[in-house]
Amino acid sequence: MDHPLEPMLAEVENQLQSALDEVCEDTHIGARDTDELIQIEETLAIASDTAKQVISLRKRIRADADEQPPVS
Repeated sequence: MDHPLEPMLAEVENQLQSALDEVCEDTHIGARDTDELIQIEETLAIASDTAKQVISLRKRIRADADEQPPVS
């Protein structure tokens, strides 16, 4: 069953993946200057907020699916 929130979920999941990819490209923190670390911090904050959106959307889709009567 397709849920009307699935396109939004896919978009938010892509945003989360992009944020994580950006931060995880090079994990050698010692080579980063302070400005780069601030950017990493900001990107991680965005990733955290986006992950919360993904969780919320998935829970909503699951709850809506649980409320649907069985198809006979």
